[in-house]
Amino acid sequence: MAGKYTQVLPKLTYNGVTIADITHRIDMLKGVRKYEALYYTTKIEETMTPEKVAEVVYGNSDYWWIVCTVNKVIDPFYDWVKREAEVYRYVDLAYDNRYGIHHYEDQAYNHFETDSPENDRVPITNLDWEMYKNDQKRSILLVKPEHIPKIVKEFEKWMKSTKIQKQE
Repeated sequence: MAGKYTQVLPKLTYNGVTIADITHRIDMLKGVRKYEALYYTTKIEETMTPEKVAEVVYGNSDYWWIVCTVNKVIDPFYDWVKREAEVYRYVDLAYDNRYGIHHYEDQAYNHFETDSPENDRVPITNLDWEMYKNDQKRSILLVKPEHIPKIVKEFEKWMKSTKIQKQE
């Protein structure tokens, strides 16, 4: 990439200052997402950031935006895998009781708000539920490295045609 991701992004004037428009959606890659041959699934450690994944897989941490885009990560604080301690902190902020019942599940993992009359559903706590959702985020899609140069080139081309936006 000629410059870092934020240098290629369209600009936004906010309070008289021109900045990179990080909220700009990367719609170009939505079309690419339907081609399964471009991707593979992998499981990451909870300590891996999008930048670290990009560095390990693509040899360049500046490609973190590709990792985030193909995994539909808008806010890395909530959409990306958290460390276990971060999940605990999140649960304590989001719920009154981390060990309160979030829902019940039967043997087929169907969700219910209440237990059955037979008491055969398993209670899932708020902490259990958030830990499960966090673990699901460890399985990510990655673009095969050989496709990165084309994606970067197309992205740069697409960004050059995007205009500066002004704050109203």
